Amino acid sequence: MPAKFSTDQKLLDGLTARAMPVDQFSIVAAKEGIRGASKTVLNESFRDVRPLKNDVAEKLLALWQEIDAMCREFEPFALSLKDGAQVHGWLVARRAGKVFHIVIDGLSPNGGLDE
Repeated sequence: MPAKFSTDQKLLDGLTARAMPVDQFSIVAAKEGIRGASKTVLNESFRDVRPLKNDVAEKLLALWQEIDAMCREFEPFALSLKDGAQVHGWLVARRAGKVFHIVIDGLSPNGGLDE
């Protein structure tokens, strides 16, 4: 486990709390052009094998905070963060002030995923 108050641990705690898979967060990071944030790199960081580089960690934390803020806007409903490409699309639409289709987790028989 990363150090208790490290950026790596904050990311892991956030992903866990919002049930976002690491591989899907890495997809969002890649679409945002954040290099050095592959699924493998993130998993190594979260297992405390190798911490994230500072600049990468800062960019990922800012990205996570944006995703988390978007999720808070829809509370008490929980957004399904199980599709990184879709989450990135939501972020792009949100930044542009456009209306976008969301997927609420747990309200459909298939866990909130579109059919």
